[in-house]
Amino acid sequence: MIADIAPFSDSLLATFFGQSSFATHAVVSARNAVKVDSDVDLALLGPLGCGIQTGAGTVLNRLKPDFGSSLVVYGCGAVGLSAIMAAKITGCQHIIAIDVHDSRLELARELGATHALNGKHDDVVERIREITSGGSEFAVETTGVPAVVRQSLQALRPLGVSAIVGVTPEVTLDVHHDLMAEGKSMIGVIEGDSVPRVFIPQLVAYYKEGRFPFDKLIKFYEFAEINQAFEDSKNGVTVKPVLKIQR
Repeated sequence: MIADIAPFSDSLLATFFGQSSFATHAVVSARNAVKVDSDVDLALLGPLGCGIQTGAGTVLNRLKPDFGSSLVVYGCGAVGLSAIMAAKITGCQHIIAIDVHDSRLELARELGATHALNGKHDDVVERIREITSGGSEFAVETTGVPAVVRQSLQALRPLGVSAIVGVTPEVTLDVHHDLMAEGKSMIGVIEGDSVPRVFIPQLVAYYKEGRFPFDKLIKFYEFAEINQAFEDSKNGVTVKPVLKIQR
């Protein structure tokens, strides 16, 4: 629990990806500030700066799937679910969500997934090949789990592309069978290949049109509820906890 952490214990403290998550003020250069509509709750927009623009940007800015194509998302956290919403915007015919939490798979369907597979129970690669008649054209891998990274490649059709966006350790691949023999590609994408001052206002516009309902990922917690927020995130109860500091 956060309250039990001893002061100055580097091994127990997190930097929260260097985002100054607990700051009430920030000093930035003008080029790093993003102008957003004043009629949208600023607290709601905070998560757009990292995970949500990563998932959506990977689809909209980098993969750019054609209308009627197929895309598989591995991991239905904030990044994966954002990719699913973006895939729906592009008009993908098959949007397949993979996770181990049934509650997140249910939310994935609500947000645009056409199929949902539980990685604990389903033969993921075989089911994807069945659904897509041979394999998906695109994949977004958010989990960082080496076995899942390999699945994302093995379930592609020839010339398919898997975008790796999760923090991933060393992965062992059979380069011939997993990549080269069928002309597949594995690419890395950082922050959705986004220019935030351009892309975040675009996402806000999609949200206002009802096409990118990312608010369904978010639950607000008072700062005193920080331990509960951690627990709910760990257990899959809440996809994107946001702490609110009252001043």
